[in-house]
Amino acid sequence: MVTSLSILPFNFPYGPIFLLTAIVLVFYLWTQYKQKMELIKKGESIVQYDSLEQMKISNLGKGIISIMLALGIFTAHLLDTYTTLEPIVSYISMLLLFFGIGSLIFYAVVKNK
Repeated sequence: MVTSLSILPFNFPYGPIFLLTAIVLVFYLWTQYKQKMELIKKGESIVQYDSLEQMKISNLGKGIISIMLALGIFTAHLLDTYTTLEPIVSYISMLLLFFGIGSLIFYAVVKNK
């Protein structure tokens, strides 16, 4: 007996979504690595004194971006279902659009603190 996950349709664009997620993750990890190397070159401590405040801001940013990406996936699914747009176009465009909106919201929140 063969069982399959019927949660997502077969024509769901798994590859591009995985690729986009992998690119964002690699970029994030590479940026963190470069920042730590710069601190080491300057002779500064990697552990910062206000690390609790930075953790709060970091978690806020990750939360806003995650919520916006979820809204992007939901909106892309609606576009895919109710319009004649290609699935790849709707998913990539909505993910990038909502990622940008989430980044702007996070910038505005941090700027006003």
